[in-house]
Amino acid sequence: MTTKYFILTKDVERNVDDNTNDQIFYINSSKSYILPRVNLDYYTSKGLFENNLINWASQMCSKDKVFLDIGAHTGTYTIGLASKCKQVYSFEPQKMTYYALCGSIALSNLNNVICIQSGLGSLEQVGKTKLNIVSNDGGGSTVHSPENTTILRTEDININTLDSFNINNIGFIKMDVEDNELFVLKGSGDTLHRSNYPKILFEMNKKNNELINYLTNLKYCIISINGYKNMYLAEIK
Repeated sequence: MTTKYFILTKDVERNVDDNTNDQIFYINSSKSYILPRVNLDYYTSKGLFENNLINWASQMCSKDKVFLDIGAHTGTYTIGLASKCKQVYSFEPQKMTYYALCGSIALSNLNNVICIQSGLGSLEQVGKTKLNIVSNDGGGSTVHSPENTTILRTEDININTLDSFNINNIGFIKMDVEDNELFVLKGSGDTLHRSNYPKILFEMNKKNNELINYLTNLKYCIISINGYKNMYLAEIK
């Protein structure tokens, strides 16, 4: 038996015991997404970001394997693919985005998802660092210096290596960490080896020869995804 939730809202200006204008929302759907309001027009007209890619990625999942959502944002990949996996680990370092991720998981009643508020990186990156926030929807945040982009604010986050979490039986990894993909891989060597080098869906906004060479040295082949100029699949052939 699992707990199901409803949402109660109160006017911020009223005392907690003042029930005037309270609103109650009961969610009937099995998948519930907490999404950035700034993108409401996009979601209304086009649906979830990368919805076709999420559907395509479902073929990489297996009911007896673990899925890693690295850079989970508010959980569109996690929620979309959780029912097709044995277990999901969702990593999201940005505070408010992480809270929205956890809320989405609770409202969707997903018992096989573990949310972790942490960035991932290499051993040299482990510890506290500054996350540069460049948008009001939580997307695009990076630990690197963004090019030609205004930094709205910064936030202290923790970075750990993937190896430090000792996760096994991984069948598929999605990785969207705004130019930190190479460093995530450098901190994941033991994990990848133990899971026999699972398929990795990753973002690469500009050509990164060091990242490509690193994956190639691990015997991965890299395939560009049709319809997505910055998304790639790495798989062992």
